[in-house]
Amino acid sequence: MASRTILHVGTMKSGTSHIQSRLFENKAALADAGVLVPGEKWGDQVQGVKDVLAIRRHGEERATGAWQRLVDEMAGHDGTAVISMEFLGPAGPKIIQGICDSVEGPECVITVRDLNRSLAAMWQETIQNGRTWTYGEYLAAAEEWRPKPDGGMKGAPKAGRTFWRQQNVVRMATDWRAAAPVTLITVPHPGASRSLLWERFCQVLDLPGEGWADASASNESIGAASALVLRQMNELLDEAGLRFPTGDLVRKQYLAKKVLAGRKKEEPAIGLPVSKWVRKHSTVMVDELQGLDLTFIGDWGDLDPVDVPGIDPADVSQREIIDAAVVGLAALVERDLKRS
Repeated sequence: MASRTILHVGTMKSGTSHIQSRLFENKAALADAGVLVPGEKWGDQVQGVKDVLAIRRHGEERATGAWQRLVDEMAGHDGTAVISMEFLGPAGPKIIQGICDSVEGPECVITVRDLNRSLAAMWQETIQNGRTWTYGEYLAAAEEWRPKPDGGMKGAPKAGRTFWRQQNVVRMATDWRAAAPVTLITVPHPGASRSLLWERFCQVLDLPGEGWADASASNESIGAASALVLRQMNELLDEAGLRFPTGDLVRKQYLAKKVLAGRKKEEPAIGLPVSKWVRKHSTVMVDELQGLDLTFIGDWGDLDPVDVPGIDPADVSQREIIDAAVVGLAALVERDLKRS
């Protein structure tokens, strides 16, 4: 059985895809160094995490065996094992305890980047996941329902709940710390070395940060015009009774991640200047994190919010929206014709 099980639980949009890609890109080399990355591909870990969350919420009758396969693989390894999947982050205390009880030597790793960049990145990601909130609605809900001292979010708009469920780092660290040691890793500010986050993650593995293959894949963001196209498409599909995740492989994995993400440089980026509430909440968040019993890797200054260069999607021209829509439509038609 693995003597250490590293559970990298999020947060979402904190370089998790980069770390996951590098873990599997270096699977054999890591194994030579005594670190097991269970599963043949990252999708095996995704299915395993979905499985264990379903088991903990609904009982063993919901088990698919995907989590047990990861556990069995780790049982044959004497050393460190790593599972990285951000669906784990928002789990509640009872579920967290059950997950930690199912593995040997659990340790939690939480990666986090500054709040302002997270806000901009999370909106376009939720749009790729079928949501229809406007940028303004999303930002207003996040501000209105930011975590408060009493911890209450009763009556919060779904947009606010969705953001803070994935980004309330203090709650996440507190809940996981009750079941396992926690290491917090900050995502460097723009301009830092591309490999710095991976080097910091390697510290948790007790490995050197250099000498590893780079990531072969990443979770690409999209431009402002493409985000607006997807949002309007989501509204139309909702009206047709085709709510997400219906058509996920076409809508997100193909249209968003491959087609529209590929024209990101041709569109205005989604921007966000730092507002007063973001700066104030970030200060409170860092103070609370510094008061927790956890291991810290990085620089607290990384969590100072910075402006996100770009524009408000509301200012995107109709011409730019039409251009993005035509590119997306042409790609879908081409895909269909090649398959016929």
